[in-house]
Amino acid sequence: MKLQNKPTKSKVTVVNITTLIIFFTSLAFIYLDIPAFGYHDEMISVISLVILLYLTYLGCPFFMYDSEGETLIFQNQKALPFSFFVKEIQSDFPKRKLKNFNIKNRFFFKKILEIYISSKRVNSGLSKIDFDISYLSAKQIRDLRTSLKRVLHENTQYQQNKEKL
Repeated sequence: MKLQNKPTKSKVTVVNITTLIIFFTSLAFIYLDIPAFGYHDEMISVISLVILLYLTYLGCPFFMYDSEGETLIFQNQKALPFSFFVKEIQSDFPKRKLKNFNIKNRFFFKKILEIYISSKRVNSGLSKIDFDISYLSAKQIRDLRTSLKRVLHENTQYQQNKEKL
């Protein structure tokens, strides 16, 4: 199954650029002492800054998932190249290494997909990778959960068959 939300990435990019323009324009008007928006120039700059910080808090707007073939591919991408506080993540690994997953709802509508994979590099044997899925719709999250459950079920079936032999 393939899942991606490219239209969301372009919409968030437009909102980010528009908000940046409003923020810097209002700062310029405050600095030059030009009452462009009336007496609320400071309020507009604060509101635009809060919007930018909230969009940064939500994380990467583009999420791509691919479970076709022998590997699972997960990818997060930023909306803007100069988004310094947002971490892009790309991971691909064999399906058999997936041990568990968890979808967590955080404060203010942030959603995170936690993937647990078996790894020999870590002492505990499990490595955790977090992906931002805040911009996915409820249907996309449901499809993602269904696909990952199917992979986990196939892994348990494979392990049971392997133990019988």
